[in-house]
Amino acid sequence: MRLEREAIAGTEERSDALVRVRPGEGLTIAVRSKSGPMYQERIEAVVRETLTRYGVGGAAVEVIEAGAYDHVIAARVEAALARATGGGEAFHQPLPLVATRQATARDRLRRSRLYVPGGNARLLAFAESFGPDCLLLDLEDAVAPGEKDAARFLVRRTLATMDFGGTELWVRINPLDRGGREDLRVVVGGRPHGVCLPKAESPVQVTELAGLLYELEGRYGLPWRLWIMPIVESPRGVLAAFDIAQASERVVCLAFGAEDYTREVGCSRSGEALLWARSHLVAAAKAAGVQASDTVFPDVEDEAGLRVETLSARNLGFDGKGVIHPLQIDSVHEVFAPSPDEVAWARGVVEAAEAAEEQGLGAVTYQGRLVDRPVLLRAKRTLAMAQALGMEVGNAG
Repeated sequence: MRLEREAIAGTEERSDALVRVRPGEGLTIAVRSKSGPMYQERIEAVVRETLTRYGVGGAAVEVIEAGAYDHVIAARVEAALARATGGGEAFHQPLPLVATRQATARDRLRRSRLYVPGGNARLLAFAESFGPDCLLLDLEDAVAPGEKDAARFLVRRTLATMDFGGTELWVRINPLDRGGREDLRVVVGGRPHGVCLPKAESPVQVTELAGLLYELEGRYGLPWRLWIMPIVESPRGVLAAFDIAQASERVVCLAFGAEDYTREVGCSRSGEALLWARSHLVAAAKAAGVQASDTVFPDVEDEAGLRVETLSARNLGFDGKGVIHPLQIDSVHEVFAPSPDEVAWARGVVEAAEAAEEQGLGAVTYQGRLVDRPVLLRAKRTLAMAQALGMEVGNAG
């Protein structure tokens, strides 16, 4: 690979690295580490390994490092090289995973989806410790237009390097006609579990994304099929929600985004103003057999407000909610978890239904109320969630 121009990527902020590359004869690497001179040799080795991966034989590289992990330094070198060469197929190759990662189930718990800016090395450095059900590495709204190319490499390296345990990993790409295709070509190589499609307004957008994923999964030899989570953020998207939800078998969850929706509709961001859109989205998702996830709560300091809005979401039928800060996760998980009383009721309903079936009875009541099929299904869903959370549910279900 031959460098055509000088290029820079990264920052001098904490947990990041600023990398400058220039065309040159042979390889020269200059390192200034704010972490201390003892790390310079290791940083130089990471830079040299990354240059070798891309077949760079002639370059002068300068690194100013501020406590960055190895994968952050490597991602910044990749971004600088892409800018210095014009990019290309060499930058689309998948990376080996450092930790074991398995496919996730279609109907797994998705109580929380935490957004983390894909270009922020400092926040990404702790992303493995936050503990949401779904972690969304964001390449869209959280990344400045001029940094989206560099963020792709940082997201891919983060996905491939860090051990996220049981958290389901998603990437929110840009709209397909505004950089989303290039996002996919890079980040799919980090093996996320799914892709969030922003500004979803048409089933055609979903089928187009599904087609691109089929192509990339085959080209990269991915061991599982990636899920799709369309994010509905406009009145047009709300009206098309059912068609969007059933546009592809990859769709497992339909998410709502209130900020853009309220701007387009011209309504307030209140429960009353959003009631129809949120209810319609839940009904569309459930009719299509997928989960529904509510919009984010924007005030990080208002925990009481978060709990009220999350309880409202649960009562409307949502399966989870978006969060913008790790401190919001526990509150959302607590609201969406069944209470001991709810688990006891569900166990009683299922046991009563099983007893009636053994006795050949056509109708059954529990606590004085008729147990019909919808009630039984709701009770089984409650028990299934309780089991997934490690709660004691007895032998019922």
